[in-house]
Amino acid sequence: MGLQIKTINAVLFALLVTSVFGWIAMYQNHSQQHQQIEVLQAQLIEKENQIVVSNEALSYRRYQHQLLVEDYNRYRDGESLNSLLR
Repeated sequence: MGLQIKTINAVLFALLVTSVFGWIAMYQNHSQQHQQIEVLQAQLIEKENQIVVSNEALSYRRYQHQLLVEDYNRYRDGESLNSLLR
């Protein structure tokens, strides 16, 4: 009977040690995943900022192009008017 109790205690202790190591591994995995998520969030914010800057630059370019087109149209209309008056 004493041998059975010792065997049961040894098995229970082994299960306890295994579960503790399992919990430690799960905690480390969770911590690592949390750090990876923070890094990815920082990268996402940086990419979003780059997109905002790119969109602003594109809008400015479109505005410049629109002004050039309007200037050209005024110039062309002025030339057409001058040619009609001659």
